[in-house]
Amino acid sequence: MSRKKYDWTQAKFERYVNEGRGKGSGKFYQPWIKIQDFPSVGRASRAPGWKTNRVHHLMSDWETRLFYIFEWSKEVQDIREQYPLLDLDLAMEIAKDMGVRYPVNSKSNTPYVLTTDFMLTVKQGKKNIKIARTFKMTKDLEKKRTIEKLELEKCYWQKQNIDWAIVTEQEVCKIFASNIQWVHSDYHWKLSEEQNNENCYYFSNILKEKLSSRKFKISTITTALDNDMGFEIGTSLSLFKHLVARREIIVDMFQSKIADRLAANIIKEII
Repeated sequence: MSRKKYDWTQAKFERYVNEGRGKGSGKFYQPWIKIQDFPSVGRASRAPGWKTNRVHHLMSDWETRLFYIFEWSKEVQDIREQYPLLDLDLAMEIAKDMGVRYPVNSKSNTPYVLTTDFMLTVKQGKKNIKIARTFKMTKDLEKKRTIEKLELEKCYWQKQNIDWAIVTEQEVCKIFASNIQWVHSDYHWKLSEEQNNENCYYFSNILKEKLSSRKFKISTITTALDNDMGFEIGTSLSLFKHLVARREIIVDMFQSKIADRLAANIIKEII
C-alpha cells in the first residue's frame, strides 16, 4: 500500500511512468517506490536478489523477512516488490463503488498510486501464475482506513484474476528468515576471480568431508580449513553458508538460529 505521505504531483507521476517503474520482470523490474524517494524510511533496506539478480527495495524489517522467505521458496520464480495499482481509473472506480475516499495529495490534489508489497510469480504445476501478497501487522487490521485500503487492493487484483492475500507477523517465522539472511549473501560464493568452478567443487568436497564427522564446532572446522589451505580467515565459513544456501548442506532452518559457533551436529544431511 502507499507509504507515509510525501510530495506527490502529476509531474512526478509522469516521471515515474517514463522511468519504467512498476514494469518489467526479473532483473529488469523497477519498483514503484524506492528507498531514496523518502527522506527517511526507518528500517528500510536494500537486498540483492538470488532470483532476480537485482537490488530489492524493502520498506520494513517485516517486509525484509518476508522477502528472504520468498527467496528460499522453490515455487517462487520472481519477486516484484512495491508493485503499483497503476490503473488509476480502475482503482478510483473501485473506491467510488465502495463508498470510500481514494487517497490524494492534499496540496496537488494528485491521486496517489497504491502499491502491493509483493507481486510474485509462482510455479503451479506446469505453469507460472501471479499472486499478490501484502504485509500488515495484526494491530493495524483494527484500523478502519487500513481496512478500506486493503479491501480496495483486494478488489483491484480480483478484477485481474490475481490471487491476493494479507500476510501478518504471525505467519512469518523470524528464525527461518534470520537463517536465510545469514547465508543469503554467499549464495553466489566463489573463491576468487582466478578460481574456476572445478576448484570451488574441490574445496566444497573437502569441507563437506570435514563436516561429516559432526564432532566439532562449525567455526573450528572452517578455521582449520582456512589455515590448511592458506585461505583468508572466514573463507571456508562463507563456503559453508554457500552450501547451506544451495541446499547441499541441509540444516533445520526453523529450529534455532544457525551460527558458526554451533556444533556441526546441527547438520542433518550433506549432499
